[in-house]
Amino acid sequence: MSMTLQSARIAFWASSVALLSLLVLHVLRPDLVPTSHMISEYAIGPYGAVMGVSFGAFALGSLALLVALVGQARGWSGRMGLVFLFLTAVGLALGGAFPMDPTTADQTQMSFSGRMHGVGFMIGVPSELLAVLFVSLALRRQAPWSGARLPMWAAAVWLSLVVMVPLLMQMRYFGIPNRTFMVAYGIWIMLAARPLMRTHPVPTRPGDLIPG
Repeated sequence: MSMTLQSARIAFWASSVALLSLLVLHVLRPDLVPTSHMISEYAIGPYGAVMGVSFGAFALGSLALLVALVGQARGWSGRMGLVFLFLTAVGLALGGAFPMDPTTADQTQMSFSGRMHGVGFMIGVPSELLAVLFVSLALRRQAPWSGARLPMWAAAVWLSLVVMVPLLMQMRYFGIPNRTFMVAYGIWIMLAARPLMRTHPVPTRPGDLIPG
């Protein structure tokens, strides 16, 4: 089994685990109303490990997709996309390893874990936005991804953040776009990895490009 094929499978199934874990948390923690709580808050309390698994699986999926796309995502956009995929994985790993402080905690006296979670957020969110943008641009004209709709899901990631920012400032309904931000990203990883699972990857030739 080639490294590309194996990595694509890891990316696909890791993202599946991440999304499933996030779904399960909504059943385990009905006290956290989705509209008014960030997903990071699931890391606080008796089921924090499940949120850690979700963040860790998102990080693994990002890193595995990076490995799978080496040699596939070409050009400046492809190279930039792979760099930002790596940074996304770092941010998500930090988010999973270091739970946030409770929202009621004094923000001037944050714990080390809370500060590191914030660092992960500052690295991961911008990197995720740029990763989906640049990788989608790099793959959009390659035949294996012609029907993958990567740009659509990349747009969903961006739109989620655009909607979330003003809602977060108003402190209402921000939990929904926070969730769609990560769900859209997980689906994007799966769609980017899937063509490399269906076919034993071969180097893209000029004839494999979609005209236009």
